[in-house]
Amino acid sequence: MSAKRLLLQTTRDRNSAMRFFALALFVLRVAAEPVTFNQHIAPLIFQYCSPCHRPGEAGPFPLLTYQDARQHASQIVAVTRRRYMPPWPPETGYGDFAGERRLTEEQLDVIAEWVNQGALEGKPADLRAAPHFTEGWQIGPPDLIVQVPKPYRLAAGSGDVFRNFVVPMNLKETKYVRAIELRPGNKRVVHHANIWIDHRQSLRRREGEDGQPGFPGMENVSTEARSDSFDPDSHFLFWKPGSMITPEPDGMSWRLDPGTDLILNLHLQPSGKEETIQPVIGFYFTSQPPRLHPMLVQLENDGAIDIPPGAREVAVTDHVTLPVGVELLAVYPHAHYLGKQVEAWATLPDGARIPLIKIADWDIN
Repeated sequence: MSAKRLLLQTTRDRNSAMRFFALALFVLRVAAEPVTFNQHIAPLIFQYCSPCHRPGEAGPFPLLTYQDARQHASQIVAVTRRRYMPPWPPETGYGDFAGERRLTEEQLDVIAEWVNQGALEGKPADLRAAPHFTEGWQIGPPDLIVQVPKPYRLAAGSGDVFRNFVVPMNLKETKYVRAIELRPGNKRVVHHANIWIDHRQSLRRREGEDGQPGFPGMENVSTEARSDSFDPDSHFLFWKPGSMITPEPDGMSWRLDPGTDLILNLHLQPSGKEETIQPVIGFYFTSQPPRLHPMLVQLENDGAIDIPPGAREVAVTDHVTLPVGVELLAVYPHAHYLGKQVEAWATLPDGARIPLIKIADWDIN
């Protein structure tokens, strides 16, 4: 074959290959399904975003429809890519959690691709039904509803406010509680809340001590309200934005006696204008007394917090040796503004270490 003929043949082969490559790209582009809200994004929004991003909840804007998501599309990509949303700080590989709300890398890529393709809506037939949220009480009307006696006015200012409210129960007989729901009212200014039981009604003396409903403070309140046990019966009662009500497992109700008060501790964050709050608490009873009794292990070593001037890292640790084998039901990490990392693990008798939780970049908000 001459050099000229070889050149022509090579050119034809190259052109043929390029046409085939272009055809292959075209086929791939036609076959690749566009990412749409109705088919791909709505299921993620409904599961991970809508529970808080809806009227009356803590989210600053609703995410219930295509129009809602389209309006905030770029913002959704930004906050999900850096895992600011949905709020799920635990690192993967450090404990397995029921109801985990951490988006996978594949889900993050789908959200980003949706926006890159122009945030398409898609076919109406592809849209699944929007989630149904219970208005009012999540699991139906409570057996008993109590309310903070007087509304509290949160001043328009800056800085966190910790406020405690005494709520008399006025029970005539002992009740066994299978579930409890706190409705704080103005959810945008309530960061979180804890509930304690005051068996001796010892904190009534502090009610209104500064001229306003309730009394201020965070430290030692729970210590004043209990003797040598964390009430009620080592059940940890709390509320945070997005909390879903889960009744206690069978046989694990807790006891509520006459002559007791609830102590509602709220962490409040002012909004810049005066706000009024008057929380309501609903109780769901059962006729079955508890057969199983959880044990609360509270690991904290606040007395060891002594940060030298200029220090960039200070580790504060605590531990406890359990006398028996246990089943871990839940873990509740908590720190304030100076906290940077939270980690917990269990060391077994043979020396094996089981990770329970790790939050590498703690953020109180």
